[in-house]
Amino acid sequence: MANVKKRRKTMRLRNLVLTITLGAAIVIGLLVALSLHAAPAEAQPAPAPAAPTIDHSEAISKALAYLQTKQLPNGGIEGWSPGVADDFTTIKTVIAVAAARRPVSFLTSVSDTTPLDYLAARAVTYTHDTTGTLFPGRAGMLAVAVVAGDDDPYNFGGMNIINELTATYHAATGAYSTTAQQGWTSGAAGTINQLWAILGLAAAQETVPISATDFLIGLQEPDGGWGWGAGYGDVDTTALVLQALIASGNVGPADTKVQEGLAFLRNGQADSGGWESWGSLSADSTAAAIQAIVAAGYAPATESWAAANGNPHTALAGLQAADGSFSSNALGTAHAIAGLAEAPLPIFGRGQRANRALAWMNEQQNADGSWSGWLGPDPGMTCDAVLAFAAAGYDPDSVTAAGSVTSAMDYLSSTASSYVNNGPDAAGKLAVAVEAAGEDAHDFGGVDIVHVLTSTYYSPTLGAFGVPTNTWHQAFAILGLVAAGETIPVSATQTLTGLQQSDGGWKYDLSPAPWNTTTPDSTGLALQALIAAGVPPSDTSVVSGTAFLRSQQDAQGGWSNANSTAYAMQGLLAAGEDLIADWSSDDGHSPYDALAAYQKPDGPFVWAWSWPGDNTLATAQAVPALLGKANPFTGTGVLSPFVAVQRGPDPDRTVACAPRATWGDSVDVIVPFGSDLDLDGAVALDWRASGGAWVTGTTLHRADGYYTATLPLTNPLVYEFRATFTDPDGVQSGPTTSSTLEPRYIYLPLVLKQ
Repeated sequence: MANVKKRRKTMRLRNLVLTITLGAAIVIGLLVALSLHAAPAEAQPAPAPAAPTIDHSEAISKALAYLQTKQLPNGGIEGWSPGVADDFTTIKTVIAVAAARRPVSFLTSVSDTTPLDYLAARAVTYTHDTTGTLFPGRAGMLAVAVVAGDDDPYNFGGMNIINELTATYHAATGAYSTTAQQGWTSGAAGTINQLWAILGLAAAQETVPISATDFLIGLQEPDGGWGWGAGYGDVDTTALVLQALIASGNVGPADTKVQEGLAFLRNGQADSGGWESWGSLSADSTAAAIQAIVAAGYAPATESWAAANGNPHTALAGLQAADGSFSSNALGTAHAIAGLAEAPLPIFGRGQRANRALAWMNEQQNADGSWSGWLGPDPGMTCDAVLAFAAAGYDPDSVTAAGSVTSAMDYLSSTASSYVNNGPDAAGKLAVAVEAAGEDAHDFGGVDIVHVLTSTYYSPTLGAFGVPTNTWHQAFAILGLVAAGETIPVSATQTLTGLQQSDGGWKYDLSPAPWNTTTPDSTGLALQALIAAGVPPSDTSVVSGTAFLRSQQDAQGGWSNANSTAYAMQGLLAAGEDLIADWSSDDGHSPYDALAAYQKPDGPFVWAWSWPGDNTLATAQAVPALLGKANPFTGTGVLSPFVAVQRGPDPDRTVACAPRATWGDSVDVIVPFGSDLDLDGAVALDWRASGGAWVTGTTLHRADGYYTATLPLTNPLVYEFRATFTDPDGVQSGPTTSSTLEPRYIYLPLVLKQ
């Protein structure tokens, strides 16, 4: 699997050297504004990560509002002909809405149809010629949109897009091609058909043959770009090819051909920071370039790709019109949204996101089948992992660590007899996991978990499991028994409802500790248990609980962190709430979108971005909620053997860029970088007068995508600057550059005395 993190991370280094010539000049009538000494770098306060500088939320909202004005009653989006929906533009609009982290229903017409409804009606006609022969490129593009819109590319509009697309593959050449022909559109082997076929298959997480990427690489033009076969590359096609190559999993961002493509983009970049088409700055081309740059790891695409007068983001944002549009049309606007959102293709739906999360989970699994908690292998953490795999339809008994034959269920079976003694919440959670995995909680690992819950932990006198004032004891015990098909005593349900607080929420228990407040986590868990026990959604306790969750929902549609968001969502799902129609934020983000925002591109979730490390518990708890599953979920059909998907490049690595310097009152140095989402990378900046000793220990300040340093260097000499990057997750080298910095001159008036 490409770009898999090693459990023992190896520190790697990359050095980038920038040579700056501070030339001395003797000019009559001029005073060179340079002193004769170079002072050491000044000590600076300890650096702190800056807040992200890219916030295009307002621009994206305006652009989406413009697209709403272009939607027709049939759900499609108006193209070049007024009042006529265009298939290509509608596809790109679906992708744009997904890039903006909105559900496709965000664009719903006056006839209650969405862009996907329109595309479903047009799927066969758009992807085939009049003889019924498939256009591979169109099919791949449609598959990308269908996946981004959270629909099924294996069953869409009367088509199995993926099967039909796969059938156009020619093993002898690696090309996806057919004899389809209609107007100017052809199914013949070429760059466009190949790149979209690869992107479509990658969107569906199908394996892309190496020969397919080799064929696409072979279409590269002499200038390093890709185009239409005319002997030279163009920005838009090159950007799409780079995304396709990286998405295939066969070609990494550091691959020579990817770097050549990036160099082509760099060479074509305008001073504004954007890219031109037909002599003027183009929103379409600039957005496509941003997507490719980010796919290669240069995120954010700001200082790492800065030009003389701006960067790709400032260039693109500056093209938005007052009505919210880009290029004065829906297509350009859709393209721009994906660029502003830094959303490379393909954009995954919830199912594909879950698959990447599970692939990462599998890599964290221990040889004994377990997953670790705070203190090592942990049955509770393993139960959460089992629930995640089962929610996605995978058999947890097939999930083993690399090189091991011991499954997650093997581990739980071996620890069941001891784990159930940890309390009714532990026993109940185990029962939920066992039943979700298709096993029997009445007889698992030699333990009758049901008997333990009903005989050891349940008190008929108190009508409670374990500690009567503990919400988690009651809720998990109830969920475990319901999962095993048992009836819940009314008194147990009454005990749980009795723990509800005046604000409608639940605490962990009734202790007066300052941390013990009503939370979305405890409330979501309690709601799942009450509904599972047969309490109707109309009951006051459920209504009050959902009202509490409404009061705690944040502006992005979630509940402040991944775990709380997942628990809240599951509680609402259990209560029958429509999370998209009724729980989206004012600007259209659904709780699903809010939860997905905590996921890294390669699969793992963070607890919150203020703690940006990969989080096993957050990942495991997020998956069932992401897939719309509330506990207990059983009877989901036959569970399939788990096969991990490729996860793509590691966004926690640092992508190194060359430093650059400019004159201010002294020398200002910027050291750009990309990625490093977990913020554990570092850079050391050294400098010297040419031929002299290196001066080390320069203090750098970290910002979003770059480091800064101010050096009071004023002596007219040649200086060299060296940036050394370190990151436990690895360092990816980018293109190195050098530049010459000329001295500043101040022209003084010449006064002659008589």
